[in-house]
Amino acid sequence: MQHYDVIIIGGGVSGLSCAMTLGSAGPQMEIAAAKKILVIDAGASHLKIAQLFNVPGVTPGTKGVDLLASLASRAAAYDNVSLLDGTVTAVSGTMGSFEVATEASGSFTAEIVVFANGMQTIAVEGIGAEVVAHIRAPRPGMVMIENRGGVIAEGKYVTGCAAGASSMFATAAGYGAQTATDIISLWAGKYTVIHDVAKKN
Repeated sequence: MQHYDVIIIGGGVSGLSCAMTLGSAGPQMEIAAAKKILVIDAGASHLKIAQLFNVPGVTPGTKGVDLLASLASRAAAYDNVSLLDGTVTAVSGTMGSFEVATEASGSFTAEIVVFANGMQTIAVEGIGAEVVAHIRAPRPGMVMIENRGGVIAEGKYVTGCAAGASSMFATAAGYGAQTATDIISLWAGKYTVIHDVAKKN
């Protein structure tokens, strides 16, 4: 089985934001440079049917499906980030030795698992917490995973809408970056924020 430092379940806004932030740490931190990240996406992001007009930094009228493709491309541009189309069915094990099973691509192992399943359906065995009614859902029937500050258990994180964030693009993206920052800080042994700084001419 292929082994990864972080497996992110879900390639929507928060999952890709998390992957991009983790990937961006590589060039800036020696400890992060060798970390391998895998995003497994079932292709069910709400963003695919959206058109965006109120997102900071995004051109008004941008179609969600185009923005999602751009995010995926940017995440995959990092040498240590891989994307896989697939559906995760189960997670087992503990921090450092999680096993993540998929419907058609076999199983993978990981040090850390991030649930970024969105708020429509969260059908994965072994989450380790209850799937409950979403606390910020705009309509009934939406769900989230119970958590404490984005943590389910040691080595198990939940981010974005699956953690209780609202379904706004900016909110979900920010939550993904926050989760990545928490993981980077775990690697560094102290709270660490990766900033992109303009190069001096």
